[in-house]
Amino acid sequence: MPNKRKLSEIRNKISSGTANVITVQEFITRINEGEHIKFEDVDVITTATKGLMSGIMGVFSFRLSPPKTLRKFTEISINGIPSFPGPCPNEYLGIADLIVYGTSQSQTRENYCGGSLFRELVEGKSIEILARSSEGEKVEKELTLEDMQYAKLMGTRQAIKNYNAMLNCESYQVDTIFSCLPFEPNKSELTFSGCGALNPFQNDPEFQSFGVGTPLLVNGAIGYLMGPGTRNYIEKPNMMTIAPMLQMSPEYMGAFKTSYGLEPICSIAVPIPILSERVFNYVVKSDKDVKLKILSLVGREKVGEITYGDVWDNNFFMKFDSKACKDCEECQTIDYCPTNAFVIKGGVISAIDRSRCFNCGTCVRLCPDAFNLDLKTIEFEGSKIPIVLRQSDRFGAIKLAEELKQMILNEEFQLEKPTGKLDFAESIK
Repeated sequence: MPNKRKLSEIRNKISSGTANVITVQEFITRINEGEHIKFEDVDVITTATKGLMSGIMGVFSFRLSPPKTLRKFTEISINGIPSFPGPCPNEYLGIADLIVYGTSQSQTRENYCGGSLFRELVEGKSIEILARSSEGEKVEKELTLEDMQYAKLMGTRQAIKNYNAMLNCESYQVDTIFSCLPFEPNKSELTFSGCGALNPFQNDPEFQSFGVGTPLLVNGAIGYLMGPGTRNYIEKPNMMTIAPMLQMSPEYMGAFKTSYGLEPICSIAVPIPILSERVFNYVVKSDKDVKLKILSLVGREKVGEITYGDVWDNNFFMKFDSKACKDCEECQTIDYCPTNAFVIKGGVISAIDRSRCFNCGTCVRLCPDAFNLDLKTIEFEGSKIPIVLRQSDRFGAIKLAEELKQMILNEEFQLEKPTGKLDFAESIK
């Protein structure tokens, strides 16, 4: 008879302080160190991913004018980012409902998008709102997140199970969202996305432990899995989520500058209650067990396949030596950090803002004397190809998985049964 346990049993163990909750990274590390972990040894596994997630949007509602003064608002921008007012007209209420896309670029601020806006709101910064009513009257106002009666982040396509590595097979440079600098031609460099073994869908590919209504963390805030995301199918599942911005942590979100514009950053953490031996057996034992397709940048054809063990190899954190910058006459890296994580003093980098650093490797590529991170190389068609960019932050994902673990143990996060099962198409249309 296969081992099984009920969710109520796990909850009781959490309440009594006897539950065994570990992150996937801890699970992998312990196995690599030779420990034999059995079903009986684990009650909950926490998973996470942090990366570029273009399919996010802010859903807001706030007051712009006193009641009975204006019919409705037809145009609204926030920090220069165009929004989509409605669908509720809120006639004569002075209230606006609106949506802001994470990928929308500001028309008044350089290198600023919806992802930048969402982070600044969570940081408590004031934002500038410019609105126009149906009567043509212009309204300008400054608000903070706490001034809003509703502010939630919704994700339409998140935590994609299988992401890709990219290779430019053309004979010319390409500006793309998959690189920070122009992507060099002739299969000379590789970039990749995805947190590999930490991804929730990798650890429960049959969706036995989570589904519609499952609580999870979005950027550190408790939110909910709403259902399957867009453009998903059984081989490449993803999820749709919603969570309140007011409880989010800025270090898990923001914007990432690519050679083709800004992309928003988002982080997801999902608990996997180990309800059966079958669920336990699916938990990833190593990054080498997770395949990573190599696609041609132009056309997206598959040209090869490696594993996440080839690109991560337990190497997640960028180290910085500030001494190497002291005598530097002209810094080559300041303008290229995709998350603006450098602290600049006297024209040189003095420190790294770790709440912004994405551990992407761009700085390492430009100045290996000051920055240290083994980005790896891969074997492809008989050549060694350097990895020049990571578009997922495994270190940040590990931190969020650890945060979820502690919240579960402290009973700040409640495990709940899904209200419905996730259903995915067999293939994409």
